[in-house]
Amino acid sequence: MDQKAIQMYLPEEVLLEIASLNLKGMTLEDKLKLNLSIGFFVSKDISLGKAAQLAGKSLPEFIAILNRLDIPAVEYTEEMYEDDLKFMSRYEEERPHI
Repeated sequence: MDQKAIQMYLPEEVLLEIASLNLKGMTLEDKLKLNLSIGFFVSKDISLGKAAQLAGKSLPEFIAILNRLDIPAVEYTEEMYEDDLKFMSRYEEERPHI
């Protein structure tokens, strides 16, 4: 994967807070990438897969992180629920009764 370096200026107080986050074994850059990827995913700016890639995590690792933060990895909408109910109802009607 090709990468491009960017330069970014952040207030020193913000950097100190980010650096103090309790994310063991992670560099400041890792912490920034993880939080950036979560923010972009939650705001629906990037997909789950792209967010995992940005964070430098595998998809299962990224989903586990979201779970720990109580952030759903998949959105189950009311419309999806209604579709599932319709499908289940049709299935019950069409299923052979033994």
